[in-house]
Amino acid sequence: MPPRNLIPITVGFLALALNYGTRSSFGIFLKPFEVEFGVSRGAISSILSITMLTYATLAFFTGYLVDRFGAKIVLLMGAGLAAFSCMISGLAGSFIQVTLSYGLIFGAATCFLSQIPVLSLLVKLPSGGNSLSVGLVGSGPGIGSLFLAPSIGAVISYAGWRSAMQVITWLFVGYLFLALLLLRKNGYGNIPQEQKGKASLGRVFFKGRNLPLLFSSFLLMATAIYGVLSQEAAYAIDRGMTLTQAGWALGLIPGIGVIASPLLGWLCDQVHSQKRLGSLILAIAVAGIFFIFVAKSWLVLALGSIVVGTAYASYAPIYSSVTRSLFGPDFFGRAWGFMAMGGSIGAALGSWLGGYLYDLQGNYHLVWLMMAISFLAASTTLFLVDTGNPDRPYAVCLENETPKT
Repeated sequence: MPPRNLIPITVGFLALALNYGTRSSFGIFLKPFEVEFGVSRGAISSILSITMLTYATLAFFTGYLVDRFGAKIVLLMGAGLAAFSCMISGLAGSFIQVTLSYGLIFGAATCFLSQIPVLSLLVKLPSGGNSLSVGLVGSGPGIGSLFLAPSIGAVISYAGWRSAMQVITWLFVGYLFLALLLLRKNGYGNIPQEQKGKASLGRVFFKGRNLPLLFSSFLLMATAIYGVLSQEAAYAIDRGMTLTQAGWALGLIPGIGVIASPLLGWLCDQVHSQKRLGSLILAIAVAGIFFIFVAKSWLVLALGSIVVGTAYASYAPIYSSVTRSLFGPDFFGRAWGFMAMGGSIGAALGSWLGGYLYDLQGNYHLVWLMMAISFLAASTTLFLVDTGNPDRPYAVCLENETPKT
């Protein structure tokens, strides 16, 4: 790995650590919001749903901005919006204000700080950004959540949820200045002309089934993961565990990515079929849902979090590897942005569905069943993707009119 690549890898890692660590910690605020504003868990879960729907609306546009103006501008916009969102959320006097500030403003921020600019930055490095480097950066959400979720829980326990929002605000302000100082305007290096494809999104989408299948798999996986992320902490507390224990269990879902994401990135560079590896991991995640469902102790709950978290960690190295091989590096931002729309719609659906099904039945039985079904469907749709010749990106094949899918 060239030394010059360490700067974008570090900046990308921190972006994902703060962004996804904050977003995956939303479940910690479920009980405090319920007490302060007197609203149902379904209503509170809808905040995260709005966040992810905003993400979905802006995902493809974010990919266009990255391909057009570079990752630095997009990351700075995201850090500024995230700081502003958390600041006014901590000052909110009503549930509607929190919904607007965290749902809409942070929704835009989380899109601008997502894998769309970060992975595009890595893929467009002169060295090409292999799956191991993507896996290393992909461990950012894990490390961020591993520390942020329990830390936020501790701050809420001792100083209240408003103080926790202000702490998050200053973290994003610090990242804004770091990215401003370290990143070049247009990233690090350009893609050689011979590597560039010229196919449009319409040609790629309507030519074959791969992009719709990736979109669907991403959506279903995110539905399951965010259904768990939005409800596991409250479920653990209902089962008699403390807020701190719930925070640690919740943090393990993205936190296991510290180990799993680099390992899966390395495996992606070794195995012949990345999609089969991903399909297997998503299928195994059903066992994690079962462990969470039957958990009567923190250890069993943590085991379920680790299994589900491994599936969570798989999407950066595995899905990006499949996407890069199919669509090429210059088209990656827009293709990944389109797929991210599916992921954010799924995250919104999972967050809302978890709270709604709980309010409907008064227990979590149907919640965990739906999340298990979502993981199985995500595994199946990923397996159906036809990766064709991994050495010849699909977008380039389209340009030469000899597509191999």
